[in-house]
Amino acid sequence: MGRELRHGGKWYLYRNRRVNGQPRKEYLAAQNDPLVAGFGALMAHDLDRLQRRQAKLRRLTRKHRARFRNRVDGVLAVARDANAELRTVADGILYALGFHKHHRGEWRMRRDLAALTSAINELQKRAAGPSPAVKYDAPAGDAEAVEVFAKARAGDPGAIEKVHALVRDRKWVTWIGDLGRQATHQLVHAAGGGDPVWKAGIAEKANALRQELLGDRPTVLEEVLARRVVNGWLATHALELELTVRPPSAPRDRAHLDAALTRAQTRLSEAVRELARVRRLQTPTILAQLNVAASQTVVNGSGSGATAQV
Repeated sequence: MGRELRHGGKWYLYRNRRVNGQPRKEYLAAQNDPLVAGFGALMAHDLDRLQRRQAKLRRLTRKHRARFRNRVDGVLAVARDANAELRTVADGILYALGFHKHHRGEWRMRRDLAALTSAINELQKRAAGPSPAVKYDAPAGDAEAVEVFAKARAGDPGAIEKVHALVRDRKWVTWIGDLGRQATHQLVHAAGGGDPVWKAGIAEKANALRQELLGDRPTVLEEVLARRVVNGWLATHALELELTVRPPSAPRDRAHLDAALTRAQTRLSEAVRELARVRRLQTPTILAQLNVAASQTVVNGSGSGATAQV
């Protein structure tokens, strides 16, 4: 928008606009007094420009809100998928050990294991998925593994057997087969936010927490449940830090993040209760072992004339 003195000594009010993608100068009015010329058109132009800027601001706000929600939902989705996979494994181990789930939700020892086959089949259906969550590529420098992996994914039965042999011989079980460890890796990557220093610190803390939960002589089931606790801890505190450091300005976004944090906290509490319940179920066995050891100590002491201290 501007004014221009043209032939005849008249002032012209004009504005620049695009027509079919080409810049054009549009003359709005002509009058000797430049302050009055085209006042209505000038106001209409300013209103149109203001409305376009407001529309652009609304588009940017919606884009920012969508990006924020995708980041929050990504952390929660990783935790949810990891919890579902590890829960399936934990349920399968409990069923295999002879426990069953009571209608009140508690695990109890099953006297009759006749329904074990159907339970295993049901767990297999739950664990089956249409596609892998993570793709494992063979090391670039290992030509044999690259070839075997490609043939196995193409459906070669002989190559599938070779994959089993490679995993066993090269000790790749922890790398490829540990779903819980892979879930922890994905959660650490999501929580690190692309910072390798922060990611390293989170990984070390997760490893230390898992070692503290396992104790000295953990069982297989305790290792599975301890991994669930670690994954729940990572998801919960990642969302809690998001709410503290980068709280959303919009009330709806803040409520969405708070609800996600509540669900993550619920999964963490559930994993902690499962681990505590499994350790309580092992208490009678531990007490029986202590009683047997104590009785053997007393018998041996009475035969030799020594006094045994329990």
